[in-house]
Amino acid sequence: MERRTSWLITFFTAAVIVSLAGFFNSYIRFFPAAGKFPFAIHIHFIAFVFWFALLLVQPLLVRRKNYRLHRKLGRLSYFIAPVLVITMLWLISNRFQREWPVFRSEASITLLAGILDTILFSGCYIIAMRSRHNVRWHVAFLIGATLVILNPGLSRLLNQVKPGIGLLAAVLLPFLIPLTIVLVEKIHYKRPVCKSPYMLFTGLWFMEVFLFMTLPKTGCWMQLVENLQSLRMP
Repeated sequence: MERRTSWLITFFTAAVIVSLAGFFNSYIRFFPAAGKFPFAIHIHFIAFVFWFALLLVQPLLVRRKNYRLHRKLGRLSYFIAPVLVITMLWLISNRFQREWPVFRSEASITLLAGILDTILFSGCYIIAMRSRHNVRWHVAFLIGATLVILNPGLSRLLNQVKPGIGLLAAVLLPFLIPLTIVLVEKIHYKRPVCKSPYMLFTGLWFMEVFLFMTLPKTGCWMQLVENLQSLRMP
């Protein structure tokens, strides 16, 4: 158990570092003079920080067998996760509105990516909380939810190193980590691959990537986006 909690703490710590580094130049470095940003961005960042704080504290409480406090703190996520979802949707809509008048194709792709990420994050969180009495599934989908919200920061960070590499990493990492866990479970614990929660997450991520690659090329998607945009216009 201690080895598993140590791995979780290491993973979540790395996710925090990568995410904060990815948003340092575009957001964090402007503190405390951050009045240039809309209020919703600050709410999103605060919810994001609390999400990762919970993920770091909870394995420590499990290691110390303080399950009562673990359960109490876990209930905070019932508030944090919806705030993350709402602010994610707001940020997606805001960015879409900025891009649409100039880059319609790019704006439609941005909108799709954001919607798919929000749906998958929400799905992973719901599965994780409904499976809170099944530690393996609970942890697997908390990892999955974290991989989804890690991607924006990861993309920004790697694109600073080499433009374009961020998208590739954002697509591959949510495959690499769960499939590595599946392989370890198969080799060391002889667990069936097809029944693994990590395989389920991998399948869900594959569906998101597939939709992201195919939907923007269809006339139906562009027509839907144009119809939605026309409804917003006065």
